[in-house]
Amino acid sequence: MVAGLWSTTSLAEAPVFRAEQDRAGQLRDERGRTLYVVDLEESATHAFLAKSEPPADGFDSHHDVPTRHLVNDLRLAHAVTPTNLISHVGKGFSAYLTEEQVERLSKDPRVKRLTEDAPVDFSAVWTNTGTTTVTPWGIQAIGGSQTSNGSRTVYVLDTGVASHTNLPSLEQLVAVPGNSPTGCYPHATHVAGIIGARPTPKGGVVGVNKGARIVSVAVGQNEPGVETCSSGGNTIGIGMGLDLVYSRILASGTVGIINISMNGPDFKEGRTLGDKLRVLATPNPSVGYPGAFIAQSAGNDHRDACQYSFNTPSPSDGIMVVGAIDNNAQPVQLLAGVDAIRNQPLAGDGAGSNYGRCVETWAPGNVIRSTWPGGYTDLSGTSMAAPHVAGLASFLAESQGLTTPAQIEQAVRARHVTNSGSTATVPNLQLQTVISEPTVALGNNGLAVHFQQYNSDPFILRYGSSGAARCSIKTYRNNVLQSQALNLSPNGTVPTAPQTPGQYRWVLECANAANTRLSATQITATIVRGITKVVWVITSTSTGNVPQEFSGASTRINTNRFHWAPGTMVSQRYESVGADSCVVTTTGLRNFGWDMTELWSSGTYSPSHDFGTLSLGNPATLPAPGPFDLIRWHVQCSNAEGSTLGATIHGFQGL
Repeated sequence: MVAGLWSTTSLAEAPVFRAEQDRAGQLRDERGRTLYVVDLEESATHAFLAKSEPPADGFDSHHDVPTRHLVNDLRLAHAVTPTNLISHVGKGFSAYLTEEQVERLSKDPRVKRLTEDAPVDFSAVWTNTGTTTVTPWGIQAIGGSQTSNGSRTVYVLDTGVASHTNLPSLEQLVAVPGNSPTGCYPHATHVAGIIGARPTPKGGVVGVNKGARIVSVAVGQNEPGVETCSSGGNTIGIGMGLDLVYSRILASGTVGIINISMNGPDFKEGRTLGDKLRVLATPNPSVGYPGAFIAQSAGNDHRDACQYSFNTPSPSDGIMVVGAIDNNAQPVQLLAGVDAIRNQPLAGDGAGSNYGRCVETWAPGNVIRSTWPGGYTDLSGTSMAAPHVAGLASFLAESQGLTTPAQIEQAVRARHVTNSGSTATVPNLQLQTVISEPTVALGNNGLAVHFQQYNSDPFILRYGSSGAARCSIKTYRNNVLQSQALNLSPNGTVPTAPQTPGQYRWVLECANAANTRLSATQITATIVRGITKVVWVITSTSTGNVPQEFSGASTRINTNRFHWAPGTMVSQRYESVGADSCVVTTTGLRNFGWDMTELWSSGTYSPSHDFGTLSLGNPATLPAPGPFDLIRWHVQCSNAEGSTLGATIHGFQGL
């Protein structure tokens, strides 16, 4: 190592550039580390110019040797694992880094900059715009933000909206007396911001109907010992919330707009909450109740929404169940076995938006920026889709003087558009349509970014797409193209799997039917050397005096058995592929294997070893600690990459 040749006090720290993309799109591995590109100073390679032989780093020979030595030195100095290397158009490497490693590398004078890596060629119809004041992509997708005149009220039935500078017209109610008006989990605060956030002169986010009057109805329950906030509610608490909203609307004499970003079987008609929704939505002139328009989320299980939400769809009942689309205008759905709704660590993940006949409209619900205690954050799910519709409904009711739930629902439906290349019907205030982009995903057992695998272990990469007609997959090893498969179906499996250790990258590209829209994603893997074979090779009476291989490490005494006749010889050896060393143990067994005595352990042996031709005698006549019914030989092999594999045999003397 030559790190000591460099001063760490005379130079400024290298800048760290965070990804401008939404945080849910960050590239992370299974350990939660973020993928960074680490650019290096050109002069940093000078210390290695005298070296002519490359280090054993696994990178291809076309990379220049000094850069490989520099990167290897940084690997040792900062305990990082480079996944890719750049040595010609600049010097640098990529690696999954912890925040501590980012900080240490930024202080290394050989490092020029660190940049969070981001997927290349990810297409999208809408993106967040603005810097100080952000207009989230979802606002654009429904035709832009409007300004409320305050003549209608939106009731947010949720865990409880917290005060926020971007929510100036907020009233807080509690459905269950004695509980907190604010949720411990700020789900409701995020929902409210989508409906009516209004930025201050210092900035913020923009809601659908800026400055809308919002009444928060907290249905959460205080946890024992926690009085400052409430957690998730139950059926009775939600019922009490619906009841409270009814009384407020009745007292106001004005049709209400209600957002319910929660789900469950009890919301089906004929169940306790479903029946209450029907009453809440339906005008009752005899008592002066004007009714309410209700936007309810469809749920995030990627199943039939009729099982999780109000399940009697009608074009004029004032209740609309809302599914979620992404910023490609595609329904948010499970692709390649990878959850499409990713909120960790802030909230739970979900397979995708629920769907089916009970979903009456779709709205933005993937990586939505909105209000959060002390600032702003991104969340995904149909919980984010429903408030887009509630906000739009409140503006339509205000601007058109609508007085019944049916009128409001018809006004929302009158704004429905279906974007080219998508099956989702979305309300858009301007009746604008777009050409949808395909949404694509690659996954290995549910993991969508990076994984590590032994080359001895089989695996299958799955790919999926929505809105695509055809796909192609390219496979790279150490940044060199290995293979490509063209004109694939929109969903399937990667046709090849690596066997040679190295840094792998698979790039999926999918196009729409007109071949005018192309979307791409990638998944990377570190494939390391694994042990692919460990066998015993025995020549004895039972093998017909010819060599026979025994594999597997079962300890069942009737597995991998052999025997030898009295007075005959036995040839015994083991072989392995991919191992660095092995250990052999010999054990005597009695009473069907319940009584075991270790007789010998070899210590570290070579990856393959021949014990020669031996006279093993009869275990049944061995002196103490014998006798034994049979002898077990077990070989356990390992390598530097952590791969292990063993094989076990059982032998006895017999005819």
